[in-house]
Amino acid sequence: MKKRRVNLTLSEDLWVKIRTRVPPRKISQYIAEATVARLAEEERVLLRERLKEQYQARATRDRQLAEEFFAADQVASGPITKEEKDGSAARI
Repeated sequence: MKKRRVNLTLSEDLWVKIRTRVPPRKISQYIAEATVARLAEEERVLLRERLKEQYQARATRDRQLAEEFFAADQVASGPITKEEKDGSAARI
């Protein structure tokens, strides 16, 4: 894998935390792994947002289709009476 050398500016507090937890020759690897993890989390958030939008769009469409089919069924079989809803009368 091709690598690129970069210059980063970090707060002194952050630099001290990194240096106390990470061996000196592993700092670049640590920062690269942290960046990969952050990018992956951002991708998951974007995916969740897209899935939510698609779900909501499909739910609206599905609700409209259900209403249309219900209306067509009502025309084909006649309206449902209160007794039929309660289960006290059956259609023959």
